[in-house]
Amino acid sequence: MGLWDKFKDLFRAEKKQDALNTLFELTNTWRGPSHSFYAFNQLAQMATTNNRTLFTIAVSPDQTGYKISYCISGHAVKTEQVSLEARDMILARLGLPPSAEHAQTQALSLEDYRRDISADQLNQLKDSDFGAGGVHKRFHTGTGVLQARDDVGREDFVRENRLQEYAESHPDLQHYISTQQQIATPPGVSDKFAYAQVPLYDPALIASRELDVALPALSLDQARSMATQLVDMARAFYCNQLSHRDLHMQNLLVHERKEDGAVFLKAIDFGRAKFGAAEFEADRFNDIDYLFDRQGCSLAETVGRNYLAGKDSAISRKHYPLHKLLERFNNRGADVAGTLSGIGERLKADLQMAGDDRERIDQAFECAAGEVQMALGWGAQL
Repeated sequence: MGLWDKFKDLFRAEKKQDALNTLFELTNTWRGPSHSFYAFNQLAQMATTNNRTLFTIAVSPDQTGYKISYCISGHAVKTEQVSLEARDMILARLGLPPSAEHAQTQALSLEDYRRDISADQLNQLKDSDFGAGGVHKRFHTGTGVLQARDDVGREDFVRENRLQEYAESHPDLQHYISTQQQIATPPGVSDKFAYAQVPLYDPALIASRELDVALPALSLDQARSMATQLVDMARAFYCNQLSHRDLHMQNLLVHERKEDGAVFLKAIDFGRAKFGAAEFEADRFNDIDYLFDRQGCSLAETVGRNYLAGKDSAISRKHYPLHKLLERFNNRGADVAGTLSGIGERLKADLQMAGDDRERIDQAFECAAGEVQMALGWGAQL
């Protein structure tokens, strides 16, 4: 019996053809560890809800490095040899500490914990319910609905809708973004405004916070996972021609699974983003320069943040998430800025050498993430 005949009944009826195609691609092509991970995760999401627990990922050492096994009902449909750095990336995507020698866990997505917002809940919304938010948009925390108050807010909705459509064919990009999706105007609110909705997760199972709020309570293992995910997010953006251009800590959401402390990172607010070949090229290294070398989108931004804003100002507190993660555990007083700047320069040099070679691009980011882990671990020692 072939693999498809063995497992076809695990999938939702409307997803069977997509599942067949994904399973064939997973088992018959090699595009590197990242591609295999996301293909298998996609496959798991096509299964019926009660069958998703049958899709597991196992990590273990072997004689030449590490072995990743992608299993359905205990049967390994694909096994790969990977480097230490690639293993750490995969563990981080699963919300686990990057250094685990052995791991076996369900292939899952935050979508498995997503709250369903009913039509009745949307129908009960009133304009006065939208309290939190800024000048352009207001937010209702109970339903995840945003109300755009002006053209700037409306343009954000349109742009994020475009980005979500763009990401549909890029599963590693989908893994790290959370977008505002336009919805029809609920009946109880003003039709002068536009509306969109963001994903919300079951608060009994998932604690969701912006990174600046989550940072003080992160354990060292959680910080290590966050740092690796942040570098991997930059990899997913770079590979898929997306430049966020505003990756400060209030645009990064940490979703913590309460059961075991696993943490998952998502980027939000793509109002300044550039994506697609035509827009991306001029901003190719923008996110890397921001994360590793504290550079803004302009000289004025860089000077304002690094030299004019006070050390304890709101501006200083929210910027440079990778630096903040290392500084949080910098018991040795290491030069965090200098260390990360050096890692960023080496990463950019490797990417320029890699050109469009996806495997070499992935390896460049894996090496950078490994260096970040070394720096974080060394600084955390007492």
